[in-house]
Amino acid sequence: MKRFYCTCGQEVMFEDSVCPACGQMLGFNPEGLEMLAVFADGEQALRFGNDGGWLPCALRDHPIACNWLVREDDEHEQCCSCRLTRTIPTQTVPINVQRWKILEAAKRRLVYSLLWLGLPIVDREQDPAMGLVFDFLEDQRTNPLVKKRVVFTGHKEGVITLHAVEADDVHRIQAREQMNERYRTVLGHMRHESGHYFWDRLIRHSDWHPRFRRLFGSEENYRQALDYYYTYGPPPNWVSRHISAYASAHPWEDWAETWAHYLHIMSTLETANAFGVLPQADVYSSDFQVLMQKWEQLTVLMNSLNRSMGMPDAYPFWLTPQVVVKLRFIHQVIAASTRR
Repeated sequence: MKRFYCTCGQEVMFEDSVCPACGQMLGFNPEGLEMLAVFADGEQALRFGNDGGWLPCALRDHPIACNWLVREDDEHEQCCSCRLTRTIPTQTVPINVQRWKILEAAKRRLVYSLLWLGLPIVDREQDPAMGLVFDFLEDQRTNPLVKKRVVFTGHKEGVITLHAVEADDVHRIQAREQMNERYRTVLGHMRHESGHYFWDRLIRHSDWHPRFRRLFGSEENYRQALDYYYTYGPPPNWVSRHISAYASAHPWEDWAETWAHYLHIMSTLETANAFGVLPQADVYSSDFQVLMQKWEQLTVLMNSLNRSMGMPDAYPFWLTPQVVVKLRFIHQVIAASTRR
């Protein structure tokens, strides 16, 4: 992610709505991917930018504290990220207010990455049948008052469903241990599920499909493959061919896991570049082999820093040659589909 600054020169964080140094109100412009200061024109209405052409998201003063902006002439009151959410966890349950805040914060980071990469985000208004939308749901395991007995995180026809309890650190750690995972975060879930959405958008019925099958395999028998995986686990040699054990369950999951890691890589490299850790003129336009070299250097640094603090590796994965080939394919698909 880029670095952001207030007009006073103070560096601010992506989530900030007020400058900690001068107290200036700030808002994030999702078109320019920049932080804008409040427009001082003597009006009572809150406006942002040099011309006052941006308005705050309707959820700015809500507990989820969205700091994104909406164009003055936009018919929507919510920003382009918030209006992707269709269903929220029951807000009469106090803990769900915090869960929703965490889920939306992660979604904004996902949407930032998609915008930065220039990927087309087609929402439900543009495509009622397959447009992107998020449902943050509960089930009776965490809220006995809801009707759904079990909710699974997943994707279907543009709908990304996340169980709201994924916003709880304790639950995620327990689930990670139970499923023998190396990594489990809310943002990771969203990046993974967005991979399924973009498979439908970019691969299905496209000229990329035959190559996808050569690299990842045929996407037939999805349910049977998942049942087999959850019964017998991954194959013994999964490490040489897949980024994670779960990626070995089925080609769709392999794609989604690899897609998520591509977003991990690009987002983290952009941040490292912004801070001058691994100087690179333009991470996005760099040769893929250069990106992989930079990523290898950066992960060694990240993991070494974490170990110095007595913490687990920040990136506990190893990119084998077969995984790198799949990442290169995703890089090519995105480059061909970009609006940048």
